[in-house]
Amino acid sequence: MESWLDILLKWFRENKRRFSWREYRDWYRVLVAEVMLIRTRSETVEKIYRGFLEKFPKPEDLCNASIEEIENFFKRIGLVNRARKLREAICLVISKYGGELPCLYEELLKLPGVGRYVARVLLTKVCRKPVPFVDGNIARFARRFLGVNNMSIEDVELWLEKAVPTEILESVNIALLDFSAIICKAKNPRCDSCPLRTLCSYGAGLKP
Repeated sequence: MESWLDILLKWFRENKRRFSWREYRDWYRVLVAEVMLIRTRSETVEKIYRGFLEKFPKPEDLCNASIEEIENFFKRIGLVNRARKLREAICLVISKYGGELPCLYEELLKLPGVGRYVARVLLTKVCRKPVPFVDGNIARFARRFLGVNNMSIEDVELWLEKAVPTEILESVNIALLDFSAIICKAKNPRCDSCPLRTLCSYGAGLKP
C-alpha cells in the first residue's frame, strides 16, 4: 500500500504549479519572492516578480534604489508597506553579512520583514538545511488529514519533521502548498477528487 507521501508526491509531479521563484536558490531572489508572498496569492505575485528582478537584478541594485522606485512595483499588488522592509533586509545582508545570507535561524529572524515562515524557507532553499515551512494552508491540511482541529503551526512543523524523511522534506513541503491550494481548499475542498481521501480523517468522514 502506498504511503500518503508517495501519493502526494505522485500527485505533485502531475499537477504542480509553475512559478518563477521556484527556479532560484540564491538568497536574494528567494527572499524577494517570499516577502511578496506573505498573505498574498502566488498568482498575484507572479504578475510583478519577473519585472521586479529585471529592474533590480542584484541585491545591490535594490539597496541603491530609491524607496519610491521599489514602492511603484509593490503598489501594483497592494503591498506598498512591504517595500521598505524588503529594502532594509537586503541592505542589512549586504552591510552586516557581506552579501552572504546568515544561515542561522535566530539571525534570519532579525532581518526586517522576515518571520518564522520566511526564515524556514530560506534555511531550506538557500542554506540547504531542510526544515518544515508551514503556512495557514498547510496547517489546515494537517488538521483535516489527522483529524486534530487544535494543531498549531508549531505542532504541524513537529509532525512533518517526524513523518517526512529529510531528503524529501522540501519536495513534500512544496507539494503541500500546491495541494492545499488546488485540492484541500479552505472553502469547498475537492474531496471527491482527492487522492488522499481514503487516508484522510476529514475525507473519510464524508459521504461518498
